[in-house]
Amino acid sequence: DLASVWMGKAMREMNCDAPTNVTSAKCRSLSQETIAPMFLSAFAFVQLQHKSLRLLRTELSTVKSDLVKSQKAIIAQQNDLIMHKDKLLASVQSAVTESVSETVKAEIKTYSDAVRSSGSVAQFSTEKLKSAVKSAVQEEDRNKNLMVFGMLEEGSEDLSDKVQEVFGELGMKPATDVCRVGKTGSKERPRPVKVTFSCASTARHVLLQARKLRHS
Repeated sequence: DLASVWMGKAMREMNCDAPTNVTSAKCRSLSQETIAPMFLSAFAFVQLQHKSLRLLRTELSTVKSDLVKSQKAIIAQQNDLIMHKDKLLASVQSAVTESVSETVKAEIKTYSDAVRSSGSVAQFSTEKLKSAVKSAVQEEDRNKNLMVFGMLEEGSEDLSDKVQEVFGELGMKPATDVCRVGKTGSKERPRPVKVTFSCASTARHVLLQARKLRHS
């Protein structure tokens, strides 16, 4: 390179075979005619290096600006995904709440109609009303459950890990209780797996994600 060429020429002028042999005395021994072109070459080299450094600084600034823009775009996309997820979860929760509410209303209406048709409230105890609410709660409990079919059954299996792997494909890790249902099966006909979630809204959300994955 230019630096090596310049150093080699300077050492030859001073009769030095290595940079460690260059001394102040040998530098002073050089004539102006010898030093002038060497100084001019050194100046040109420094000027070239300065220009290269300026270009490199400009390129680094551009790369940094592009990285900042990319990070901002990624953050914006993440915020959009979080907002979409929150809206979807709120929609599912609203649907579940409405479903339970309608069930309670229907049970209470049946109770009220029976009271009106009988003409006597005395024939109906508070147990009837408790039964109506219990029916709604039972429906909510049933909606917490999902059945998974076709999952390979092994003698010593970690069923919870298997189920979590399936949910991992949906990008979810919900808290669940899992168990096999029915008599012991075989590899060809494994028993279905009953999955119980903490709430019905989570079960509905899992179903929704599974349908999206199947149709994608």
